Amino acid sequence: MDYRKLIGQKTRELQQSGRRTAVIKIGDSRNLKVNPLRLAFNRAVIALSWKIVPSHFKNWLLRRTGLHIGHDACLPNDIVFDPYFPELITIEDGALIGAPNTIMAHSYRAGKLTIGKVLVKKRVLVGAFSSLQPGAVVHEQSILNMGAELRGEVPAGQLWGGRPAAPWKKFDAGEIEKYFQPSSGRHAEYYQEAKEKIRQFRRDPSANFLKIPYNGRRLNAGDDWWRARSVLRIFYNGAIIETARLLPHCLLKTSLLRMAGVKIGKRVMIGKGVVFDHIYCDLTTIEDDVHIGNDCQFGGHEYTITQTIFGRVTLKQGAALENNVLVRAGSTIGEGALVEAGSAVSKEVPAHERWGGVPARFIARLR
Repeated sequence: MDYRKLIGQKTRELQQSGRRTAVIKIGDSRNLKVNPLRLAFNRAVIALSWKIVPSHFKNWLLRRTGLHIGHDACLPNDIVFDPYFPELITIEDGALIGAPNTIMAHSYRAGKLTIGKVLVKKRVLVGAFSSLQPGAVVHEQSILNMGAELRGEVPAGQLWGGRPAAPWKKFDAGEIEKYFQPSSGRHAEYYQEAKEKIRQFRRDPSANFLKIPYNGRRLNAGDDWWRARSVLRIFYNGAIIETARLLPHCLLKTSLLRMAGVKIGKRVMIGKGVVFDHIYCDLTTIEDDVHIGNDCQFGGHEYTITQTIFGRVTLKQGAALENNVLVRAGSTIGEGALVEAGSAVSKEVPAHERWGGVPARFIARLR
């Protein structure tokens, strides 16, 4: 059987129909055949895009694979798109996809190939560490929470989360306005005021968190990332952090991170794959005797459709993070506290407590 022809035919039929998914019996995953040259091109472009900042150029480049990407869609680093069926993925105007993230239009199980459309509607927010699977749809004025895995359809005006994703709440009118209100058009005043607020926040070490309602020119706050500080400084930070990310724990790694502005105490262990905020890594303080496992991530900023957020991150003396922990902007890990692998911290973890989960919650006292 010519599986390449069969898969191509089913893909075109799905695109022209109102269905979200289609199932093809292929027997063996090795029969998942598409044009090899096209697949190689798609993989190369998608891999290149992982380290390109959100920009019109990045969106243009990704469209060469067949991805449907609208105007002002914000796509940060480390988003993995399906190279086999990118033509089934649509991200509409102003949508913001957090990173890292995975967006797949096919899956294989027990001799069956499932292909499906993935649709992220206008000005939708998809949280970081999420996964959109074949048939996933997120309708307008909705949010998919960080760490979610979606295979179904999120109705308009709702918050979904979890793995698998399920409804968490329906937004009321006030929440719709808060999360999706368009700009008023007073852009010049907004940019001037935001610049001053950021300047004051950086100069005040007692301020742990800054949240600015977005009123800029773009369709979401993320597209104005380059206004947060000098672009040269952002790229300087990024180059150092991405280099240090490749290294295991060593003196060179620690020295590089200090060059970028991360405040690191004595006897600190930082594992391989650890990523610090490219814009404001200098808002992170790591005190003495801290242990950080592999592939952890530290935020210094966050963007939503209508908010720009900056925050300090502090790891107190003797704190420990297991592998794959996300510490969001504005969070503090208390002295001697432990955060379990795969967790996401979004507030203060008290001293000598074990926390875990997404979002992280109290599990036990350590002493």
